[in-house]
Amino acid sequence: MDALRFIEAKKQGQSLTATEIDELITGFTADRVPRYQMAAFLMAVWFRGMTDDETAALTESMLRSGDELDTSDLGGPSADKHSTGGVGDKVSLLLAPLAAACGLRVPMLSGRGLGHTGGTLDKLEAIPDYRIQLSNEDFLGVVRRTGCAIVGQSGDIAPADGRIYALRDVTGTVDCVPLITASIMSKKLAAGPETIVIDLKCGSGAFMTDLDRARELARLLTSVGRAHGRRMAVVFTDMSQPLGVSVGHASETLEALVAMRPGGRELAPADLVRVTEDLVAAMVRTAGFAPDHDAALVQVRRAWDSGDAWRVLQDWVQAQGGRLDWEADDLGLDVAPVSAEFIASGDGWLEIRDCRAIGLALADLGGARLQVEDTIDHAVGIDWLAATGQKVAAGQPLALLRAPEGEGRDKALRRLAGAVAIHDAANAPVPAILEVLEPK
Repeated sequence: MDALRFIEAKKQGQSLTATEIDELITGFTADRVPRYQMAAFLMAVWFRGMTDDETAALTESMLRSGDELDTSDLGGPSADKHSTGGVGDKVSLLLAPLAAACGLRVPMLSGRGLGHTGGTLDKLEAIPDYRIQLSNEDFLGVVRRTGCAIVGQSGDIAPADGRIYALRDVTGTVDCVPLITASIMSKKLAAGPETIVIDLKCGSGAFMTDLDRARELARLLTSVGRAHGRRMAVVFTDMSQPLGVSVGHASETLEALVAMRPGGRELAPADLVRVTEDLVAAMVRTAGFAPDHDAALVQVRRAWDSGDAWRVLQDWVQAQGGRLDWEADDLGLDVAPVSAEFIASGDGWLEIRDCRAIGLALADLGGARLQVEDTIDHAVGIDWLAATGQKVAAGQPLALLRAPEGEGRDKALRRLAGAVAIHDAANAPVPAILEVLEPK
């Protein structure tokens, strides 16, 4: 096939037909289009963009490149959530059992972290013997039995997306709204949920730092989802500072799972609770289980406080092979001890200027990947103790580092110093929920 003509057309800002896009994607998946030509096409798209019709066609081609799961016999309406990623984002570990305890069925495909963003699969791999890879049949079987399951994307689900994303990562084309849309929706549609809620993060620790661009992404995501008969909602959440306290795989997993215990909602970080319960409420409402947000929130809090979600959580983790000591304070997870403090340099009001740097500080400690093939240390982490708008005093700990002594820890401390500023005047705190695109 002549892929060059598609590259030239897009380079000149021309629109491609659905047939042409499908020919290109099918050819790439079948190794008839070389990687360098697909890389050139992606860069042309990054510069020239795509129309809504082209984006929908690209999503469709990537979706049809692999299996589509049948969620019609899971015992209840199916729903899923997708987060665009950030620092300290452990919401999925709470959200899946909460939504299941509210009567939804949650088949969730998740990914690993890269760069400054954490990955749900990495957090789950901090649980001894938890299996992140299951056959499609076993995956859906766990959902039937427990109400939820979280696994990695198999090579049979939207394989074109896996191959294209690997190229985007090394060609600087990750931050492209049409390509992001096709990547997210091809995977989510293939997993089969009837309801999809997007947690669209915005701020210095997110891919989308600008709310206007985030709104454009939301418009495209919902348009593609609704065209495929899905009920869609978008919650725009803040990522100008870490979510919750813990940043690091084992420590984030511990923070999330302990919060699920009966009474844990009152003790967990307020921003983590707010984002989690609002997202689950959006799933409940969008699925038609509640007439409005307030009624949905009542259901979510009942499932949380009653212990129903805690029981679902245990059943789900055990069904995927995970071994935890459910009565222990640390649940049997391997979390590194605190070895250093990052302290305030003066008196005043804190501003977190660069949340991304906090995620990269975790990489300095060995707890995040800078390359796809990197190995990570699940035990290291950062406990972030302060928020933008908070008054602090000189010498006050702003963060605790859980890592061995050494060059990596020293580098992380220097990076954290550049991530914050302390002002003489009070600055406004940042709300956890920025905006909501109403369910349809």
